[in-house]
Amino acid sequence: MEIRKIINITIAILMLLYVVYCWVNQGSHARGKGWRTRWEAPKTFWFNIIFFTVVSIFMIVTALVELR
Repeated sequence: MEIRKIINITIAILMLLYVVYCWVNQGSHARGKGWRTRWEAPKTFWFNIIFFTVVSIFMIVTALVELR
């Protein structure tokens, strides 16, 4: 396995861990405002959850699938 693929998978796993942390604590970090709960900033919370999940899954899939 190439070093690039290992780095991509590691970053994707870290992003998924952040999603789990946000989900367990029911909040997320909002730029300029700090940590906000799910009820204080629901759009930011859901955007972070969906965005980081989709990007991390995409990174894992592209690292594991050879596109030739």
